[in-house]
Amino acid sequence: LNFIRSSTHVNNRVSGDMLQRVRMILGSGAVRSCFHPGMVGFGDDFKFKHLFNELPKQEKVESKLNPGENFFISHEGLLLDYEDSLTRCEKKSDEDDAAKTWYNASTHMLWIGHRTRGLEDAHVEYFRGLYNPVGVKVGPGTTPEVLVKLVNRLNPKNEAGKIVLITRFGAEKVLKDLPNLVQAVKVAGLKVIWTCDPMHGNTYKTNTGLKTRDFNNVVKEIINTVGIHKKIGTRLNGLHLEMCGDDVTECVGGPEKLEETDLSRCFTSACDPRLNFEQSVAVAFAVGNALRAPEAKKIMSLPKVPSVQYGSIPGLTKPVSRLIFGTLFLSKVSEPFKLLDSIWSKGVNAFDTAAIYGQPEGSCEKILGEWIKSRNVNKGELVIITKGGCSGAESKWAARTSKAQILKDIEGSLGRLGVNTIDIYLLHRDDPSIPVSEIVDTMNELIKKGKLLSWGVSNWSLDRFKAAVDYAKSQDLVGPVVDSPQASLAKPAGPVWPGTTHMNAEREKYYTTKKNDVSVFAWEALAKGFMTGKWNQNDLASVEDKPYREKTLIKAYCTGSNFKRRQRAEYLAKEKGVPLHCIALAYLLNLQCEMFVLVGTSKLNHFNSNVGMFDVTLSTKECKWLNEGGELQA
Repeated sequence: LNFIRSSTHVNNRVSGDMLQRVRMILGSGAVRSCFHPGMVGFGDDFKFKHLFNELPKQEKVESKLNPGENFFISHEGLLLDYEDSLTRCEKKSDEDDAAKTWYNASTHMLWIGHRTRGLEDAHVEYFRGLYNPVGVKVGPGTTPEVLVKLVNRLNPKNEAGKIVLITRFGAEKVLKDLPNLVQAVKVAGLKVIWTCDPMHGNTYKTNTGLKTRDFNNVVKEIINTVGIHKKIGTRLNGLHLEMCGDDVTECVGGPEKLEETDLSRCFTSACDPRLNFEQSVAVAFAVGNALRAPEAKKIMSLPKVPSVQYGSIPGLTKPVSRLIFGTLFLSKVSEPFKLLDSIWSKGVNAFDTAAIYGQPEGSCEKILGEWIKSRNVNKGELVIITKGGCSGAESKWAARTSKAQILKDIEGSLGRLGVNTIDIYLLHRDDPSIPVSEIVDTMNELIKKGKLLSWGVSNWSLDRFKAAVDYAKSQDLVGPVVDSPQASLAKPAGPVWPGTTHMNAEREKYYTTKKNDVSVFAWEALAKGFMTGKWNQNDLASVEDKPYREKTLIKAYCTGSNFKRRQRAEYLAKEKGVPLHCIALAYLLNLQCEMFVLVGTSKLNHFNSNVGMFDVTLSTKECKWLNEGGELQA
């Protein structure tokens, strides 16, 4: 038998109903006679009672449940023949003249284990006919759908106090597996009592064959479980602990810092390892602190109905918005948080930044990191893309891709962003003098350390990119999964920044054949404004009078071929009733490669206008006509 003290508050409606249900069992004369007075309690050990009495008066909780009194027993209903022989049909109390009901008189609360809780199993059929509170062990492998069906089967009238869900996942799995189950039960409107068993999921064997548990993992599972319930808006009503008042040495850790070598000193359990007195008290205080902790700040999640489309990146399990917000100008925005809030509200979950962005350098990463923390952005949905391996304007953006430089850049970015892991890390420039093998090895080392999830490059030659992919494949390593060149309907006549690359027919063909392995992040997708109507033939005629940067852009984009492409895009924009730039962006999305479009702006209305590209439908013939010209056929 497991001796469990109810740790619920009697003023909690649901758990109060459970207590009333148990008291009704005790109130039945026939059932009460099955219990011996000596069956419950802590035996001759009065440490727990003494501890309670020593607490300051104001610390005590007024409750009918006092230490040493009102203890109830519970066990797993595994052997149906045994349970059936102790099943009684009795009135709910001696004074109750209502119809009789079925009790299991072998215990107060019977629980059903993982092995026997199949929906069509005989155990479930037996359990659902009992008046007793019924516990259900819930652990790894339990799906939300099955749990909801099981609770409904055991408690078809959805009576409060009837079902106790006992979660036991282990410290490493509870954060991953429990939230979906709690959410599903809440959404279904089921009246259940949530309890946590932090013991069984954290059991392991030492090298000497002794079963033990780590105190730290026990506490960790409890605290994480409390946090999950707080976030979802449910309540953890109780704990299942295996403990005793003796100074046994059966679990490692705790106030005494017991190690595995200490276990044999006083390991007296014939079955499962128990917390000793010191460890039990420490668990109680840890739980108390967790329950008193302030409510977690509400997580900012993506909208249920986004305005954008999503794609996938190798190495990431979460979707990535095909419209990526570029933060190059973020440090110049007067209210950057307001801008980022609005962009997120559209469903955009991918943010591109770099170690050299902003004045001073790194300020754009810092602003983005402060926004993530301030808004408590859901990191399970957020995709952070940042870049390093590139110096600033004073060095004309020269590459710095040695191992030491890459490590320095990544640590700096992690610090400014305030995160432990970067979703996608891009090397901003390339130094051909450094072998790709050295770079691939460095990036894989960082992946193993959890510093990043995937990596890619920006402004590398196609040959170097292929070489990195081939080397990684030959060594069974993670290769670059993203290439970020300049790409637009307007084709530049040459590099628009020192050391940059742009999309051409050869690249597009390679990206298309490698669609499942390589994604493309297109920057300057609107050709620095050319595909919004910026610049004309007069600007080209007076180009030598322009500042250096504008002169470079005009010479790159203001070509005869590009003016014709823009003219064709203007015609389609008029025919479809959409802005010119939406045609240009939709063209990129319709390329056969796995394309993502980077858009950077300091004005919200500009960004919102770009979202309109997802409303534009272009046929294959229209895309071909936009790029090459000729006759547009219906």
